[in-house]
Amino acid sequence: MTDKEKLIALIDQFASGNQQEFANIIGVPRSNIATWIHRNAITAAGREAILDAFPQVNRDWLQGRIGSRGIMIDEPEPQTISFELDELAPVYESLTATCGIAEQFEHPEYATEHIHIPGVRAIAALPASGESMEPMIHDGDLCLVSGEVTLYDVSPHRVYLIVTRQGHLMFKRIFDEGRTAKKILVLSDNPDYIPHAEPILKADILHIYPLVYVLHRVD
Repeated sequence: MTDKEKLIALIDQFASGNQQEFANIIGVPRSNIATWIHRNAITAAGREAILDAFPQVNRDWLQGRIGSRGIMIDEPEPQTISFELDELAPVYESLTATCGIAEQFEHPEYATEHIHIPGVRAIAALPASGESMEPMIHDGDLCLVSGEVTLYDVSPHRVYLIVTRQGHLMFKRIFDEGRTAKKILVLSDNPDYIPHAEPILKADILHIYPLVYVLHRVD
C-alpha cells in the first residue's frame, strides 16, 4: 500500500473518513493530512503522531518496512480464561440503577459471582452490550475495570467505562479538547458503528472507570 492508501485506511478506521476528526485525535492541523495525501508521503513526525494516538497500529506496516506484515492493526490475541476461578473481582451481571454504580462497586456482596485473573487488579467486572467497540470488545464479553478516575486523568489510548446522568453505561475511548471545553468526544473502535464519535457534556458524566481486561465470551 502507498502512504496515501494507508492514511485513507486509517482515517476510515478511526474517524469514519472524517479528516478533521482524525487530525484532532492525532494532534495535527488538518492541512497536514491533506498534504500527506496529496504528496503520497507521511512525514516521520506524522507517523509518530499516528502511533502515539493509536498504539494498536502495526508500526512496521505504517513505516513500510521490507518484510513487514501487511496488517494495519497489530493487537495481541485475546487470552481465554475460565470463569471458574478464585475470588477477586466481583461480577455484576445486571447494573440497571445508574445512580448506584459507584456504591455497588464498593459492596461486593451485591455481586453474582467473583473471578480472579493473575496480574490483573480490578474492582468490578460487568458484561458489555453492543458492537461499537469491536474487535476489542464483543457483545456479551465480560469487562474488568479498575478504580474510578477523573476526566483529567484519561488518555485517548485507553478504553473506559463511562456512566452518565442519563443512565447510559458505555465502553468508549475519550477525546478531551481541554479543561475549558464543555464537551468531550466518545469514540467507538468499530468503523461501521454510527455515530462513530459522539459529543457528551462533561457535566453529564458521573463516573469513569478504566478498562483493564476483557474476557471474550465463547458460545
